[in-house]
Amino acid sequence: MDRLGNVLKMIFILKTRKKVKIKDLSIELDVSERQVRRYKNEIYKYFNIESTTGSDGGYSLTDDYFPFKDILTENEINKLKFIINSLNYENSSELVEILDKLNLKIFKKEKKYLYNEEVIHYSKPKIRMEETTKIYNEISLAIENRNEIILEYCDNSGNYSKRKVQPYKLLLFKGEYYLVANCLLRNEIRYFKLTRIKEYIITGFKFECSINIDEFLKDQEKNSMGIYSGKEIDLELEITPPMANTIKERIWVDNQEIIEQSDGKIIFKARIKEGPELISWILSMAEYVKVISPESLRIEIKEKIEKMLKNF
Repeated sequence: MDRLGNVLKMIFILKTRKKVKIKDLSIELDVSERQVRRYKNEIYKYFNIESTTGSDGGYSLTDDYFPFKDILTENEINKLKFIINSLNYENSSELVEILDKLNLKIFKKEKKYLYNEEVIHYSKPKIRMEETTKIYNEISLAIENRNEIILEYCDNSGNYSKRKVQPYKLLLFKGEYYLVANCLLRNEIRYFKLTRIKEYIITGFKFECSINIDEFLKDQEKNSMGIYSGKEIDLELEITPPMANTIKERIWVDNQEIIEQSDGKIIFKARIKEGPELISWILSMAEYVKVISPESLRIEIKEKIEKMLKNF
């Protein structure tokens, strides 16, 4: 069975059972335990999975929903479509069409948030279904027809700008939609969060896609913790319990190396890309982590902490 089939099979196994051990999943899927952890990381982008350790530990789905037979919510349809598209399966478009045919009944609930089941650090994306569906559908059509788009965009710092972009693909990351596009202002591939697009015009100007966007996204994902990443660095961390136990049970990047110490500490090494998600990940470990290298990252995090302390 290919990767897509295994991922979907693992979702159904987790849904139909209360908790499943990694070893048991490995046997049922006929893959290594390391591969099971990779599948878990892929599924975690779309569904909340709880991971517990110990003799009674294992993986369990915490979301109280999942599609069965011909009853799918619009939310669930979109999530499954993005799972299919994100796995770079060569016949993904055919699978999406099959999914639409199978879903003979869609429940529509007014005044509900899209992805209101998705939990991200005690929060959920504040997205209105009508607004998001409209921009999603119109930009999807622009991608299909290769129409350039003029955007009025508000960045994370609250700065507004007007951009002309060539839309390549829509993706879902941690419960939120992003447009992957060639920004003609910056002459580079950029990610635009749909909720930050304030105005947009679908123009009649056509364009030719100059790159293989799927290969680009796959390359960006490599050795990265998020979609916003920079240059690669050689990261080395010293992590103490209890955080050490949490870190060593997951695959954060494929090239990671974890060296266990006699006192329960671990040394985490990886060739990894810089970016805000990496810094957030390190800060989330609080007093249980020490940055050994690179020195530049240690200084950057120290400066951020000092600025934070001034606010308290």
